[in-house]
Amino acid sequence: MGGVKIAFLEAIAAVVPVALVYFSGWAYLSSYVGVFGIDATQLDVGFPTVLVYAFRPLQSWSLLVFAIIVVSLAALVYKLGVRSQLFWWPYIVVFLVSALFVISYVAKESANEMAENVWRGQKVQAFANISSGGPSEDQYKLCQNDLRLHQIIGLANRLFLLCRSALTPCDRGVMYVVNDDGRIIYTANEIRRDVNGRQICPD
Repeated sequence: MGGVKIAFLEAIAAVVPVALVYFSGWAYLSSYVGVFGIDATQLDVGFPTVLVYAFRPLQSWSLLVFAIIVVSLAALVYKLGVRSQLFWWPYIVVFLVSALFVISYVAKESANEMAENVWRGQKVQAFANISSGGPSEDQYKLCQNDLRLHQIIGLANRLFLLCRSALTPCDRGVMYVVNDDGRIIYTANEIRRDVNGRQICPD
């Protein structure tokens, strides 16, 4: 019985860190694309890719401070002689719930920062060869020639690009969704969320 219990605890100890990292990546990704009105559940993103996106929010100092506080409290309580499992299980549950809230907050802040980099034109310029005709293609090529196209996110079968406005590049633009066969399958006018609240580019 004791061996089964130990194996169960070891399994939990192995799964929880991966689950938290995955949650961090998904929270960041969904918050980031959500800034541009993209539903993350409609994106074809694999497990390894989500883990890669976790790297940015996990670098946050806020998360590091949270981890230090949690470990310090646990060490202090353990040093005081508390060994009862009846105490530690609620502590672990409170830690996990708190961690989810902290990670969600950090991921959202990090995602907003990255989205502002797109609006500033600091994210990589990306181009796709367009095979479909029409007004959308004409506007797309004009934006491409003016070097105003910046990548929001690139997936295996779809590319999301932001064409920053020529007049107000940090506030307004047009999002293009380009399929892997070069067709523009979706366009949307974009306005930065806090456009009326603050400026993110110098005059």
